[in-house]
Amino acid sequence: MAGIFDYINRFWAEAERSPFNPTETALYHYLLYEANRLRWNMPFACHTAILCVRLSTTKQNISKARQHLKERGLIEFQAGAGIRTPALYSLSLQSPPQLPQQVTPQLSRVLTVQLTHSNIEDKDKNKDKNIINSQPARDDSYKSLEELESILLADTAWQEQITGLLAKRENSTVNTDQLCRYIRDFFDEQKIGGKGQRDESDCRSHFYHWIVKQLKSNRYGTKRKSAAYSGTDVTAVSAGDYEGAF
Repeated sequence: MAGIFDYINRFWAEAERSPFNPTETALYHYLLYEANRLRWNMPFACHTAILCVRLSTTKQNISKARQHLKERGLIEFQAGAGIRTPALYSLSLQSPPQLPQQVTPQLSRVLTVQLTHSNIEDKDKNKDKNIINSQPARDDSYKSLEELESILLADTAWQEQITGLLAKRENSTVNTDQLCRYIRDFFDEQKIGGKGQRDESDCRSHFYHWIVKQLKSNRYGTKRKSAAYSGTDVTAVSAGDYEGAF
């Protein structure tokens, strides 16, 4: 029976033939961890959105990486169909068909240069966008406003990333408690406006631009009255004003 070291050795033997990019390496080792945790009962289920969160990458990168790992003979998978039907994975020790020996080194160098350049470029270009629009643990994107509000309020990792982004981009200090109040205000406005279902990524992006506008308004002295921040005015001026039944 194959053990975990057989799969590790198989991976690095294949990497010597042609290197893997960081996403492929991280994905394979996470799947190896899951297979071991589940006592090697394969195939095993793993949500693509969870992989995105665990590996800090996008659904598109996961799809590309798992296809490359399959082509290299390291895994087999069956694509999922939404949150209720996750993808299924199996690890493999079978070697893929070999390229002609004289072609392999040249192809390896070309792939390494292309993948390295692409990863650096994508990382710089999409870093902030991925933070704002990230959709953890979900494949179906259109949801009701109530469900979206619950998701954003529960997503503490995303909240911390947004507060960090606001500090960097807008020079605004907002803690997570304040951010949650802003989230509630945002959805109160959406509900008043009669909005129906929304795309989760679009909603996260809309909220970010909305809170930037609120913070700028507050900074220049045009802070709006919000139910989440309202207090109760005390009008009594003497002890006699408190007489009577409560």
